[in-house]
Amino acid sequence: MRRLITPILALLLTAGPLFACPLCKDSVPSSDAQAAGGLPSGFNNSIYLMLGGLFCVIGFVTFTIVRNVRGPSTSSKSAFPVIDKPNK
Repeated sequence: MRRLITPILALLLTAGPLFACPLCKDSVPSSDAQAAGGLPSGFNNSIYLMLGGLFCVIGFVTFTIVRNVRGPSTSSKSAFPVIDKPNK
């Protein structure tokens, strides 16, 4: 657990001082940020959309792994019930 916390903490501490890409940095002061179709709001919306997709995929993978680790549900019925044949 400690091996995971150290790199994550280091990443979070160094992420603040990083600068935006040149296109993002130049577009914000030179455009109207209040306009509905402005370039900065377009950048923000696209970033939120990509992050939302990423979190959906991470959530689905986590849900699938947890469901498979816990095993099959006892209340669910199989689509094809198994019928034992009598021994002769």
